[in-house]
Amino acid sequence: MAAIVNPFRPTRWEHESSGSPLIWFTPTAAHLAADKSVFVYGSRGSGKTTLLRSICWEDLFSNPSLRIQKTISDFNHIGVYIRLPDHVSGSMGYMRWSEIFPDSPRPDYEFFRFYSLALELIAVEKALSAAHTLRVEGVLTLSAGSELSIVASTTAEFPEILSFTEQPPKTFVDLSRALRSMVRRMNEACGRGYVKSLVDKLPACEPNEFLSFVIERLSQSMAHSKLAGGQRLGFKFCLDDCEVMSPLQRKSVNTLVRKSRFPTSWVICSVGEAIEPGETFIDEQPLTDADRRVLSLDDRDRPEFQALCEAVASLRVYFSLGQARRPAVTGAEVERYFSLKARLGTVVVNDIIETMVSRSTSPLARQLREAAEFLLGLDLGHYGLDRTPAGALPYYQAYVLWHWTGQKENFTPISRPEDFGRIAKNAKTMKARSQQAWMRRKSVGAMLHIANRLGFRKLPMSGVSVITSLADGSIRDFLEIMAEIFDRFSKDRGTLSSDEVLEKFARSRTKIAAKTQTDGIYASSEAFYGGIGILTDSNAEAVMRFITVLGRLTHHLQANFEDPSSLATSERGLFFIDPARSYPANAMQIELINQIIHRAELSGYLRATTSKRGANTGEDDEAPKISGFRLHRRFAPHFMFSYRGAYEPVKLTEDILYQMCIGSPEIDADDWAKQFARRSNLGSQLTLPLAHEVPNFDD
Repeated sequence: MAAIVNPFRPTRWEHESSGSPLIWFTPTAAHLAADKSVFVYGSRGSGKTTLLRSICWEDLFSNPSLRIQKTISDFNHIGVYIRLPDHVSGSMGYMRWSEIFPDSPRPDYEFFRFYSLALELIAVEKALSAAHTLRVEGVLTLSAGSELSIVASTTAEFPEILSFTEQPPKTFVDLSRALRSMVRRMNEACGRGYVKSLVDKLPACEPNEFLSFVIERLSQSMAHSKLAGGQRLGFKFCLDDCEVMSPLQRKSVNTLVRKSRFPTSWVICSVGEAIEPGETFIDEQPLTDADRRVLSLDDRDRPEFQALCEAVASLRVYFSLGQARRPAVTGAEVERYFSLKARLGTVVVNDIIETMVSRSTSPLARQLREAAEFLLGLDLGHYGLDRTPAGALPYYQAYVLWHWTGQKENFTPISRPEDFGRIAKNAKTMKARSQQAWMRRKSVGAMLHIANRLGFRKLPMSGVSVITSLADGSIRDFLEIMAEIFDRFSKDRGTLSSDEVLEKFARSRTKIAAKTQTDGIYASSEAFYGGIGILTDSNAEAVMRFITVLGRLTHHLQANFEDPSSLATSERGLFFIDPARSYPANAMQIELINQIIHRAELSGYLRATTSKRGANTGEDDEAPKISGFRLHRRFAPHFMFSYRGAYEPVKLTEDILYQMCIGSPEIDADDWAKQFARRSNLGSQLTLPLAHEVPNFDD
C-alpha cells in the first residue's frame, strides 16, 4: 500500500521538491505590493520568504497555488525576488577600505559606491531577465526596437560594461549575462584582495544612477493589459535574508531606499527584531516613514495569525489531493477548505482542567470539582463570572477565588475544603471589568498549579487556540505541529487510500480526537527540543544547557503551587537583565553569553522582547549589554509551562546568565532552576513601560 503523503511537510521553502511551493497571498502581501518601500522583520519560520515570493513575477507566472489567487496583471509593478547570499559574497563586507583607498577622505563612501553598484547590477540583471521572459510569454508588451534601444543606450552611457563581455550586448539576454559577469568579478576581487585594480574598470557612476537609468527606460517601454491609460509599470526589488549584511552594507541599502523613486521601490527582509536606525550616507537625511514603512511579522495579532494558519493548512491539504479529487474552487473557497475550528475544536482552560479532574483519583480532584460546583451554584452573571461556556464547570475561577486572601496579590498555597467560604466572599468583588480581566490573566497559571498538584506530567492540550498559540507567530512551527498530528491521525487508516485519508482529515464533520492532537503536540515539542542537540557549532552544548535551564526555571516560576507568588504573578518567564552582579563578570564572559543567546535567537529557540540586542558599544572598557528574551512557546509542552508563553517579567543578572550557560555540567538543571526560583530576589518584578494585559485565549 502506498505511503500517505503528509500535507504539512516539508515545512521549509528550500526543501520543496515539486518546484512549486504552496503560497497563500495574505493581506500583508498586499501591503508589500503598495508603492512605498517596506522593511520586513520576523523570526525564522514566520513566512518572510513566502510573503516575498507571493508578489514576485516568477511565482505569479508559474505557481499553481498562487495563480488561482493572483496574476501579474493584478499589480502595477513587476516584483523581482533576490536572495542576497546567493549573489553577494560574504567577503564583500569585510574589506578594509581605508587601506585600499588611503587618500580618500571618506573610505566608507568608496565602499558604498562599490557595494551599491553590485546590488544595482544584480537588480537590473534580474529585471532584464523578467522583462525578457514575460515578453516572450505574452504577459507584457515590449517592442523589439525598444529592447535594442535600451541595451544600446545602457552600453553607451556605461561603456565599461563592454570590458566584461566578449561581444557587445544587443539583447536583454546578452546584457544580463554581462552584468552577471561583473558581479562575479566583484565578488572574486573582494575574496582575493584585488579590489583596487578592479574599481577602475567598473562604471564611474554615483550610487543609484545605474539602476535608475535602466529601470526608468524599462518602465517607459513595458506595459500589461490592465494598466490604466498613462500609467507606467514599476519594479519592486525584494531582497531576502538581509540579516547577513554588515552595518555598513545595511547603511548602503538604506541610502538606496532613500534615493529611490518611482518606478523603483524595495522590500528589505531580515530575520530579527523590527529595529533599524535608518542611517544613510546622505548627511541629515535618514530614512523616515515617508521613505519606507516598517513591518514586523512577529507583531501579527492572534486573529490574523490564526486566519493565516487556516489558509495555509487549507492550501496544503487541497493541493495534496489527487487532481481528480480536487473540487473546483476559487482562491477564497480554498482558504476555507480546512476549517481549524471545526477540525481542531475550541478548547478552553476549564476544558483542560475538566479532563485532568475526570482522570485523577486524587482527593484533591474531588475537592476541585466540589469547589467549581459551589461557585457554579452562585449567581455567576451577577458577579461577572459567566464567561465559562454552558455545561462547563468554572474550575480556574473557583481555584483562584479559593486561594486568594482578598488582599492585593496575596495567595495561600493551602487547599482546604473548609476554606470554600473564601470563594463566595471573593466572588462578590469580581463585578468590575478590571477584576474580571485580573481573573482571566490567572487562568493558565491556575491550570498549571492544578496539573502539578494532581501529578500530571502531560497536559491534555488540544484545540485551535492552543495549537496556534504554541506556534508563536511562526507558520513553520504551526506546520510542524500539524504534521505530527496528521502522522498520528493517518496511522489507523485501515484500507483507506491516501486521498481518502486526506479527505477524511480535512472534511470530516467531527473534530480530530483530542488524544491525537495531544500526542502530536507533545511529539512536536519533543522534536523541537531534540533539535538543539544536533547543532554542530561550538556553542551547541552551551545552547542546549541554556535552553534546558531556562525551560526548567520557567516551569518552576509558573507551576510551583507551593510558592504564592507564582499565582500572584502568573506566567512569569519574560527575562530581563539587571546589570548588577554578585561578582565582576568580565567583558569576555558576557560576550560569550551574548553569542549563546544570539545563536539561540537565530535558531528560533528564543523570542527577543526588547528593542536592542546586546552588542559592543565600541568602547573597550564597557562590557556588552544583554537584552530581554523568553523561550519559544513550542517548548511549553516539553517543560510544562504556559502555552501562552511568558508575560510577566523576571530579573536575571549577568553572572547568573554566565552560570546558566557555562556552569558546571555536574549541576542538575532542574535542581538548579528549582533552587533559583525560590530566591527572594525573583519576587521583585519589573514594571513594563506600557500597560499590559494577557490576551484572552478562551474567547
